[in-house]
Amino acid sequence: AVLAALRRSSPLLPVATRVGVSAAAAGWLTMLLGVGRPYWAVVTAAAIFQANLVLTWRRALQRVLGNLLGLALFTALLPVIGIGPLALVLVALAAQFAAEATMSRNYWLGSVFVTPMALSMVEFAGYRPASELVGDRWLDTCVGAAVGLLGCVLITNRRASGRIGGALDRLSAAVAETHAVTGAAPGTVAALRDRVTTALVDLRDAVDVAEGEWWQRALPAERVERAERDGHRALATLAATGTVRDEEAA
Repeated sequence: AVLAALRRSSPLLPVATRVGVSAAAAGWLTMLLGVGRPYWAVVTAAAIFQANLVLTWRRALQRVLGNLLGLALFTALLPVIGIGPLALVLVALAAQFAAEATMSRNYWLGSVFVTPMALSMVEFAGYRPASELVGDRWLDTCVGAAVGLLGCVLITNRRASGRIGGALDRLSAAVAETHAVTGAAPGTVAALRDRVTTALVDLRDAVDVAEGEWWQRALPAERVERAERDGHRALATLAATGTVRDEEAA
């Protein structure tokens, strides 16, 4: 399944290349800089990647901001952590709870709590000077985010716009089937409604991804607008047909 998704013509291949090359480069660079934990840079480089360049840029800013504030929080908690092992465990648990509660709602806020949680867990293996931990984390975060963004810019994803053509074809085929829906069974109407809805969502997702990439071919804006309008009209027709079927059944 992985090899099929990453075939030469796959639109996912540029994205996978971005992640692999940038994560490896970030790790090698931090090793050359003498940082003791290059995997932090690898994780950062991989974590910032999103569907397109614009979203990746936003995620990188959120990651850097969250880690910076998290380092400040960890520094403020050092007197508590220094009390003893029990205090260290309680700080780590509290940070993990806060991260789980906030990450799905706000990424940068969740990163604020992930950072002290990660640094506290490093302390489980043995004491490390606070300046060393904070310095390594900050350098790894900046290097990982910078290398990830650079990789996203240099490794272009010109295939993103190619998804639009296939999405338009699927939506057009689904809309065409609605013209012959008269007299169809309720199950057929529901299945066709789901198919049109899925095609509309796929088309909008393909357009949003392509719009966030640079160095793209011109997008077929008029064709997309016309296809979406036809799709929503088809959904209205299917909804009306389903209502009639329900009334007849009653």
